[in-house]
Amino acid sequence: MNTTRALITSVFGLSVLAACSAPGASEAEIAARVDAAIQQTIDAMDTAAPPTATQPAALLPPNASDTVAPTDTAASAPTSAPTSAPTEPPSAPVVSVSLTTNCRTGPGEAYPFVLYFEPGQSAQVTGRSSVDNYWYITNPQDGSEHCWLWGQYATVQGNAGNLPVLTPPPPPAPRLDFTLYRHSFSECGETRVSLVVVNKSTSTFRSGRIHVEDLDNGDDLHGPRLDEHPFADNPTSCPRDQGSNSLPPGATAYLVIPLSEFEGGHNAVANIRLCTDDEGGGECLLKSAFFQLPEG
Repeated sequence: MNTTRALITSVFGLSVLAACSAPGASEAEIAARVDAAIQQTIDAMDTAAPPTATQPAALLPPNASDTVAPTDTAASAPTSAPTSAPTEPPSAPVVSVSLTTNCRTGPGEAYPFVLYFEPGQSAQVTGRSSVDNYWYITNPQDGSEHCWLWGQYATVQGNAGNLPVLTPPPPPAPRLDFTLYRHSFSECGETRVSLVVVNKSTSTFRSGRIHVEDLDNGDDLHGPRLDEHPFADNPTSCPRDQGSNSLPPGATAYLVIPLSEFEGGHNAVANIRLCTDDEGGGECLLKSAFFQLPEG
């Protein structure tokens, strides 16, 4: 306080020097005026609020507003996370055909038929086949079922690149089927031709009707006639064995057929009709084997 008073006194001392030049004022009056002014200033300073110390502003790095977290309470209040609109799953490719096409239980004619897929129809494609040029589609007549569509006349719209590649089940064994081809010729009083027959079906063959024809002149070289025991175990036995009257599924046998006189080098065909019952009854299947007749 004394230091403050001395400072004020020196300030007012300068005022006194100016007041001394005032006309008509005595020294006593001037001193009284100065004391009164000093006291008024001191009283005013004593009653004023003490000054508050200020802290120097903190130095912030450039772009401090990008790295310093806001302190505003409103900004720190919890907010709900924004939600994006749900996305639609990609739609399945769609197939149509330009010509009526079979749709089957598997990729190929060995599989059972399901439906005709007609031009103007469309169906979703849900898979690609490991077999070339087949599509696995939803049955347009029953959405709970599927079938395999041949791609020859099919047009697929949409992205088929992400479709799974499916391996089809093995085809079912056909009800009736057999393989037939020429094996050899042999002599046993007459020329005989031996044919190999392999049962490729699920049924047993029990009888057969055999007809061999010369294709060049139309002559019948054997039959046609029903053979109750057509299946031989040996293709060259002489005399010809009586054979068996059954050929079960998966089995292989021979048809040993004697031929009448013929012209060597001519083309011939053996028409073989095998049946599931005796005497040519039951279900039957006809197949042919082509060969050339031996020279003299």
